Amino acid sequence: MNSFSINDSIIFLLGAGFNCDAAAEAGKTKTDVLASTGRLARYPLVGDLLEPCFGRKDLPTDKSVENLFQDSLDSGNRKPLEALYEWLMELDYYIAPHLKRGGSHEDNAYTKFLEKFHKSPLLTFNYDSLPELLLLAERSWCPMDGYGVEVQANKATIRSGEQPVEKSLRPILHLHGSLCVYPVTYDFEKRPGSDTSWMVDRPPKFLFDPDALGNLFHPFERIQPGVTYTYVHERFIAPIPDKAKGLEGEFIKEVYDKAVDFLSTAKQVICIGYSFNQHDQHSYEKLLCAASGKSVLVVAPDSESSVKRLAAEFPEIEWSAQSMSFASWVSNDYPGAR
Repeated sequence: MNSFSINDSIIFLLGAGFNCDAAAEAGKTKTDVLASTGRLARYPLVGDLLEPCFGRKDLPTDKSVENLFQDSLDSGNRKPLEALYEWLMELDYYIAPHLKRGGSHEDNAYTKFLEKFHKSPLLTFNYDSLPELLLLAERSWCPMDGYGVEVQANKATIRSGEQPVEKSLRPILHLHGSLCVYPVTYDFEKRPGSDTSWMVDRPPKFLFDPDALGNLFHPFERIQPGVTYTYVHERFIAPIPDKAKGLEGEFIKEVYDKAVDFLSTAKQVICIGYSFNQHDQHSYEKLLCAASGKSVLVVAPDSESSVKRLAAEFPEIEWSAQSMSFASWVSNDYPGAR
């Protein structure tokens, strides 16, 4: 298992704003839609989820989008979550092939960024697989260790000269879960003298299952599902007001432990497209505590206001801001990065 030595390095923390430029970088316009569903052909922010997930044009009084997701889960309605992950997977399938090395728009902000910071771990609150698909094409990432934990995956037969990388150069830590990985914490076994299969707890193992994205991860393939299979909508923390319970998931707990270790040894943390929404306080508080005494740069169009608030809440951190989009930050040669 790769130890990912990262002493004296930069750690990146990615939010939804990291993906906002992906469609344009792939040559898509703001009005392009996905042919199969009619949804916008760009990665969404929280405010974009209202109509695709709930069929509404306006929020109810005193409700947020996060509240609507919570209400749907409380009532047993999985359709909004299913609409969200189906949209994200469709976007990965539609956009990543254009941006990856060898794609129609391979010279883009994302490949430049990944090449510039070629060993820096990526901590992400996003559910999508865009970074790992781009790194897979660069032959610097694989699913067995690239999620920061040991993941079991199958590998298809390949032709000579197409051997993929066996160890990742750096991990991508999905802090709210990945659509492509699920944990198994129990198994069934028969005991001597009995034909009954008994459920037994076991140390968690993690299985690779990219679902609809399988072809994009070639030659890596899913572990065939069994009785322990976890459906995609159960693999990630829903965008709800209180994420504390979801943070106790086995995959997410192990990923957070790795993230805290990385942050404690980094020289700088750069947050891209993450607003530090107060609904996410359970998610980011532990990380920022681990970054105490560090330099933390926030790159986002609204970063000045975020940094002003965060400096009051976490005064032991050296905060700075770059008020621009991800693509602008790349094109301006990464201002603020040390």
